[in-house]
Amino acid sequence: MKLANSYSSVKRRFSISGRNIVNRWTTMLPGAGCEYCKKTGGCTMCGFYQANKHYSFGWLYPAFIFKILFWIAKKEIREHRPQELYVYNGGSFFNPREIPDSFTKYLFKAVKKHPTLKRVLVESRVEYLGQEAINSALKLLGDKKLVVGIGLESSDDYVRNSLIRKGLSSGNFEKTVRMLKRSGVEVLAYVFLKPLGLGEKDALEDTWWTIRYCRSLGIKEIVISCAFIQEGTKMAIAYGRREYTPPNLWIIVELIRRATNEGWIISIGSFDDEPPPLAIPHNDCPDDCSTIIYQLIEDYRQTGLFDFSKLPDCSCRSDRLIG
Repeated sequence: MKLANSYSSVKRRFSISGRNIVNRWTTMLPGAGCEYCKKTGGCTMCGFYQANKHYSFGWLYPAFIFKILFWIAKKEIREHRPQELYVYNGGSFFNPREIPDSFTKYLFKAVKKHPTLKRVLVESRVEYLGQEAINSALKLLGDKKLVVGIGLESSDDYVRNSLIRKGLSSGNFEKTVRMLKRSGVEVLAYVFLKPLGLGEKDALEDTWWTIRYCRSLGIKEIVISCAFIQEGTKMAIAYGRREYTPPNLWIIVELIRRATNEGWIISIGSFDDEPPPLAIPHNDCPDDCSTIIYQLIEDYRQTGLFDFSKLPDCSCRSDRLIG
């Protein structure tokens, strides 16, 4: 297995921005780890700090390490001719204590020169998204599009800050979204499905109203982060005590159905990540209908179309939220 394959991949995905199918290049960088997590203990569901510890020991590597890794990955994926690049570092890309500032500049310059890339996504908490940093990124990118992913998780202040412990006010989120949109930056919002403290029906409604809230702010690209269990999290503790389970697949299907009825397409995040989950969304079903629904969701990720006619007429469906 080549080194680049362990942190870089290209997949066929539906691009909500372009309303087309693209080759999306994803690369994961060994940042120093989420500063918010280091200071506060982080969000109740997030285990990504363990991946940072594993790969970087929580240290900030010098910029040349990131440049070498990016160069190797770019060389390996060249034949795929990707149109989009999604960069993940388990934290905030615009925080110089997590990713070296000279590397962020290097990456944006590399995207500008890349012959097929049209968009690049990076993630950040709002406190690192100043106007100066955004202006600098846009200048370096030239005519390439910048997308900033922000973890809103929920439009409900109690759910977001008490249950999830996000440490984000609605006012700061809305202010940052307005600034980014004024600057010509596309905003991607992450919405979390089924945090600790919510049952499935409440989780469904919270996620649906958060999608509607994001749309009201002009955010069209919304990723549903469906809860999965990562070791070392408060969610994992509750799961071990049988006090919590990841969401049932039928409520994910219901979210897609509601969005489709509105003429919207939402992104369903991966059910796998680093470190590998202990449990993922599934149906507690004697007929094992989960496998069919997993494939329908994957098809939706790739094409933007969900074939509701292929849903199984399963014994577990009547107990759930769609008829």
